[in-house]
Amino acid sequence: MKCEYCDLQDKNEDIIYADEDIVIAVKDKITTPGQITVYPKKHYPIMEMVPEDTLNKCVYAAKKVSMAVFESLEAQGTNILVRNGLSAGQSVPHFGIEIIPRREEDNLNLQWKGKEVLEDEMDMILEAIEMDLKKPSMAEAKEEIIVDKGETQAVLEKEGDNYLLKSLKRIP
Repeated sequence: MKCEYCDLQDKNEDIIYADEDIVIAVKDKITTPGQITVYPKKHYPIMEMVPEDTLNKCVYAAKKVSMAVFESLEAQGTNILVRNGLSAGQSVPHFGIEIIPRREEDNLNLQWKGKEVLEDEMDMILEAIEMDLKKPSMAEAKEEIIVDKGETQAVLEKEGDNYLLKSLKRIP
């Protein structure tokens, strides 16, 4: 069974633009009139699985769509929304970027109250994120594997497996 975004590609009537990598479409269920979705043509459940060149193309398309929404629909603003995983409200198991036209009186509430974080908790969060950002990316890992077929390969494959297992837990 295909997902909603994959099925939308077959309909063709709601598609504004499509090429070999991305689709720009209007969905049946929207938050405000004029809402448009940009997503990869190939099925990727979460952002971390989308190849970087395809992700860059999606972001560039979302920027262009947002500009067009301002001009053509005379929107007063746009929300650019990515719901990455079930806990983030992702209802379609396919990565996508939503462009939501906004008007002052549209009664759409996307505001949430901020919470204060204890200093110790913030330090732990920052440390964990900084450590994770220092790990080699999958692209860097592939380059190192090619260069060194020995011990490095086993370590990087192990890190890759852990990353993929973590990602699988987030797939809707």
